[in-house]
Amino acid sequence: AAPGTYSIEVSRLAQGQKLVAAGQSSADAVVGTGTITIETGTISGGSFNATTGQYSGASFTSSGGGTRTVTIDSSHSSLAGIRDAINAAHVGVTASIVNDGSGAPYRLTLATEGTGKTTSLRIGTTGDAALGTLLNHDPAGTQGLAETKTAQNAELRIDGVAVSKTTNVVTDAIEGVTLTLSSTTGTTPATVSVARDTGTAKSSVESFVSAYNAATKTIRDLSSFNAASKQ
Repeated sequence: AAPGTYSIEVSRLAQGQKLVAAGQSSADAVVGTGTITIETGTISGGSFNATTGQYSGASFTSSGGGTRTVTIDSSHSSLAGIRDAINAAHVGVTASIVNDGSGAPYRLTLATEGTGKTTSLRIGTTGDAALGTLLNHDPAGTQGLAETKTAQNAELRIDGVAVSKTTNVVTDAIEGVTLTLSSTTGTTPATVSVARDTGTAKSSVESFVSAYNAATKTIRDLSSFNAASKQ
């Protein structure tokens, strides 16, 4: 890294999307069987209703990673079973169940494991209608789930230059420097100073010299011992 001082303004941290399904009266009652298809992409345009957690007039562009599938068989047909099947499939989505204390308290939540605006979800199902009612979700169409956390990139400025990254560990914005973003900076920019670590270099050289001298002394002592032994 070249020595220098940089002004860093962080206006937004990268995060993945979180969705929550409608409440169910039981986590163990049968919902249905079938297949869940999951696709990631970017939501753009339209408007978002923070109360309902749904989009209106938006479009969805696939990130190009294809669809991933989760099979919901008869042994995973309950809400708890659906959660377990999604987690066991390792499709980049973590499922949990939250009890909100209402009359139908058990709510399935889905969170993307990755971060960045390209991690929004489009979910489809085949099989039993009840499974589709619970999970079918198209940000550009019918949405059976509510969004509680929006997928977004980290947004920052480095010396006034706008930078957008999909993660909070930024390795390629300043050459040779890794920035780990932990919070936004508000109205006061952070200052990052890069300087040559001459102290460490000096310490390393001194350690090498000490080790070299010690090795030389050991060799000299052994040579003297061997010479004395031959005499």
